[in-house]
Amino acid sequence: MDKSTKILKRLELLHPKKIDLSLKRLIKLLKKLDNPHLKLSPVIHVAGTNGKGSVTSFLRAIFESSKYKVHTYTSPHLINFNERIRISSKLISNNHLSSLLEECEYYNNGEEITFFEITTAAAFLAFSRIESNIILLETGLGGRFDATNVVKNKICSVITPISMDHMNFLGSTIVRIAKEKLGILKNSKQIVLSKQSSVVRKLARVEAKRMNIKLFEEGLNWKIRQKNCIKKNFSMYFEDTNYDFNFPKLFGEHQIDNASTAVATVLSLGKKDILNKNINQGILSAQWPARMQNLKNGNLSSYMGKNFEIWLDGGHNLEASNIIKKIIEKWKKENVFLVIGMMIGKDPNSFIKKLIKNLSAIFLLPIPDHQFIRPYEIKKIIEQDIGSTIDIECSLDIKEVLKKIKETYSSGKLVICGSLYLAGEVLKQDGFKIN
Repeated sequence: MDKSTKILKRLELLHPKKIDLSLKRLIKLLKKLDNPHLKLSPVIHVAGTNGKGSVTSFLRAIFESSKYKVHTYTSPHLINFNERIRISSKLISNNHLSSLLEECEYYNNGEEITFFEITTAAAFLAFSRIESNIILLETGLGGRFDATNVVKNKICSVITPISMDHMNFLGSTIVRIAKEKLGILKNSKQIVLSKQSSVVRKLARVEAKRMNIKLFEEGLNWKIRQKNCIKKNFSMYFEDTNYDFNFPKLFGEHQIDNASTAVATVLSLGKKDILNKNINQGILSAQWPARMQNLKNGNLSSYMGKNFEIWLDGGHNLEASNIIKKIIEKWKKENVFLVIGMMIGKDPNSFIKKLIKNLSAIFLLPIPDHQFIRPYEIKKIIEQDIGSTIDIECSLDIKEVLKKIKETYSSGKLVICGSLYLAGEVLKQDGFKIN
């Protein structure tokens, strides 16, 4: 175990809860660190339920193609914690990370603080000491009380689609969840609002008007006009000007929507040094693992052989299941195997119910080192609440699942989903490297 990993393990013990939404503990620590969150380069703050990671990856790629120096903070990580903090687009080194974490640990002096709060403080320290042109901040699960929501210098807040998720922390209705997510709008110079339900749109308009913030709303200020599957490009307008861009390399039609949100964000800033060719280059070069990622040339695909495809997605809520449903409905002529594990607090019933008609079998997995719903509990839910005639099996790990499928079927597509933590474990087994 390297030094940074040991420190991270210690930091996990500083609070009895993994999530405890508040800004007081973090602000207290940041004050001891001389308020690094007030010394940051211009920030783009991204919140929402689905797509915020993909939108952030598109933004990073667009700015990078325009030769911008970009710092990025995202969560959770898939394989290594270093993925959360990028300094000038590169993953933070172990030595640099260890130094920052030790400094935060020293000044916190053993006081109660969540893991996400103290590691966010470490990111702010890093970003405040190394100059950049832009900082991309992705929220954790929340908005109003999210640890990232202490920054002041927000040139833009981006709201990706908001739907039902994290109800045990954010509220049990879309109105309450949206109000929490829209809490990042404070200290923002402008807002980019992606495709939303009518309820979220109305709330965003009210907040924008109340705070006198310019709102760039999908469907009004900008919109995708056409998706051309033959030419593999899409057209969109922004403030009465038309643009054409190529489809992203990220798989799925929903990624075109995410790309358009990133494009609208960049265009809203009015930066003359970012050309259309830079935007298009960024769209094409953006990468974001575990978002309908086809695992090729790794350990797992090599084991399964050419007759099987392995698709990996970290999606875990109803909107994610709708996206996956649209994809697997096009695979009607093939066997489709759902491999799924879910964290406590998630809703496997609603998620699987959307997909079950298109499945040949379901394999249920635990998620190592996390609080997961036990596979036999999910199986019981499926059998009692959904009802199914297909094979449903509980397995120990992904290797056991692959062995069962290979021994029973001659071909098909595997969709592994339900948790980003499960996705990270699968990527480890596959030997995938994130750079």
